[in-house]
Amino acid sequence: MELTSDNIGDYAETFVRQMKQKGVLLDYSEESLAFLEELTAQSDTELRLASLPEAHRNLLVFYHGCYLGEVMARNLGGVWRFDAANWADSSLVFAYGSGGIQVFPFLKFWQRITETPQDHNLVTYYQGLKAKLAE
Repeated sequence: MELTSDNIGDYAETFVRQMKQKGVLLDYSEESLAFLEELTAQSDTELRLASLPEAHRNLLVFYHGCYLGEVMARNLGGVWRFDAANWADSSLVFAYGSGGIQVFPFLKFWQRITETPQDHNLVTYYQGLKAKLAE
């Protein structure tokens, strides 16, 4: 899948529609990340199973990462930088001081589902970025 500024919002919206069918309303607000974290936490054991097909895990990372990134971009003013070779290496850049801060939403979600959940909580991650940008 190739990501561009023309389709990243569409992929995030696809995820929003999928969640709506499950009774979860996501609205791109920072509060919606608590729902995303909660949904992910409910599947932690399953997501770490060696038997989970890699293609399935990658789709989860893709759609959740699109949504996470769009929440950050829309609420904190980040600008996407797309990696043509690998969507998972795409990032968001935020103005900060005389330079910027670069974050990787897909990598963050990958870490969230493959490593210690407490160390990669999505709400904490967002709040930390928000606080840093406010300095």
